[in-house]
Amino acid sequence: MQQQNISSMTVTEKLAALRRAMLEHQIDAYVVPSTDPHQSEYPAPRWAGREWLSGFTGSAGTLVVTLHESKLWTDGRYFAQADTELADVETELMKDRVAGTPSIEDWLGSTLMSGQNVGADGRVISATTARRMAKKLADNDLNLILEEDLLRGIWSDRPEVPNQPVFEHEADLAGESWQDRLERMMAWQGEQGLDYYVISALDEVAWLLNIRGSDIEFNPLCVAYLVVGTQGDHALFAAPRPEFREWTEKAPDGQSIQTHDYKKISSFLRRVNASNADIGFDPATLSSRLATYAGGDECSQIASPIPGWKAIKNEVALGHLRQTMKHDAVALLRLFHWLKTSDEEIYEADVARKLTALRAEQPGYVTDSFPAIVGYAGNGAIIHYRAPEEGSAKLEKKGLLLLDSGGQYTSGTTDITRTIPMGEVTDEMRENYTRVLMGHIDLAMARFPVGTTGVQLDTLARMPLWSACLNYGHGTGHGVGYFLNVHEGPMGIHSRVNAANGRVPLAAGMVLSNEPGFYKEGEYGIRIENLVAVRPVEGQDGWLEFEDLTVFPINRSLVKEDMLALPQVQWLDQYNQWVATEMKELLSAEENAFLLEMIGG
Repeated sequence: MQQQNISSMTVTEKLAALRRAMLEHQIDAYVVPSTDPHQSEYPAPRWAGREWLSGFTGSAGTLVVTLHESKLWTDGRYFAQADTELADVETELMKDRVAGTPSIEDWLGSTLMSGQNVGADGRVISATTARRMAKKLADNDLNLILEEDLLRGIWSDRPEVPNQPVFEHEADLAGESWQDRLERMMAWQGEQGLDYYVISALDEVAWLLNIRGSDIEFNPLCVAYLVVGTQGDHALFAAPRPEFREWTEKAPDGQSIQTHDYKKISSFLRRVNASNADIGFDPATLSSRLATYAGGDECSQIASPIPGWKAIKNEVALGHLRQTMKHDAVALLRLFHWLKTSDEEIYEADVARKLTALRAEQPGYVTDSFPAIVGYAGNGAIIHYRAPEEGSAKLEKKGLLLLDSGGQYTSGTTDITRTIPMGEVTDEMRENYTRVLMGHIDLAMARFPVGTTGVQLDTLARMPLWSACLNYGHGTGHGVGYFLNVHEGPMGIHSRVNAANGRVPLAAGMVLSNEPGFYKEGEYGIRIENLVAVRPVEGQDGWLEFEDLTVFPINRSLVKEDMLALPQVQWLDQYNQWVATEMKELLSAEENAFLLEMIGG
């Protein structure tokens, strides 16, 4: 199919071009996920096909296009955003995980005729997802075709595979050399009887080799595959960079790391497979296409051990992270001080830019860890809101401002949310803020036996809201990487009992968020988020608790103190006093006075 100049095409025109390609390839429905070949949460621009085709900019969602309809499935974090961004196009929002919303496969089964073809790009769909989709579609007498990347024929100005500079995350920051981590991986492969293991997830490659880059916005990652040889013959596949010599020259004795162009991974796997080597891969992160080249069902499809290893932060990393939290807090405190004292007109986008500039003044800062969520008034109720550069809301001297932000530092990744009053607030706002705070405190104070999972703990954060028949539509806590992805598995704290990450037992060294919230659509949003580390309870074998890592005051002016139980009041007093002590030496006298004003001191 001849490519068109589509850089200025509308969503309607792009969908029409896709449908022409579907007809040419005899495909009756085409599925466009949010993922890239590595199953990343945030793909590089080359693989942002769903956003390009639909106009929906949320980080999670799947677009399904038939010859006559277009549907977008996404979860509750993005319903309000999708309603806005899809308002002027044909695509209809399908509210995923809501009663009455069919699955993609069931909807296709009710829409298409028996024997028709459903297409998707096997380069960006994992082996696990492809297997599940094929089975469900077969149950509806439909065929899954994974051969065609139909966007290739219509996206003429599609970005290339990124090749930004990379650097080594030194062992004195990481707490472990990449050579030692590679030895650990090789030992594990030997235990599994493997000759090679294919690592596809970008944060796993980054962690194992202590390699960092900027190929993906807000994530310090390099787009690459790594094939680890149990006998020491390793292969790294990425866009060429001179910096890779650092790794090839520092390989341990008896080992080698050969570097190859990113696109050579397919031919490499076919060649190794032909040699009858025992190849292993994680079907949840390797694409269906590469899984086939590696040998498919004849391979050892084993979950990677790396997510579990990197989830447990060592003491060196935790020590650096504790210091980083203080510096990150300085930037945020200075932002709030600016908000209070400035006489200028301030818009949401101004707040995001100002905070980035203040973080950039802190030691070790590299970039933000995600686009700051600056939601004033009703925009605060859009859970993953991103203020536009032009036309964002003006901050007034009333209502609530929700600010969720974070930074990537060479010494750690931060993620913090605070909700502050901009002036007069209603009694309802204060009551709901207090309920959110009560849930936050109850989870922060939790002690639990070894083996406890996130699903079991989630209720603690929701009970104060549930008692008023209120709730929030997102998880309570996600794992956080160490100078890696701000969202990290394999664990999480949420209420979805069937989700795998909620069933992973929490263990000492894990870092997670604690972020209950409440959102009243069109009026305001509330969220309070700290990062916490799991640690043993001193003197109590077999028991765990949380250590607060985030060092930032919780504003008491929104709290209805008479709603708090005595232990909750004590926790709030102790936490705010600890914050004041930890931050004192990093602040000016004026800034310290402002901090004490925030905590009511």
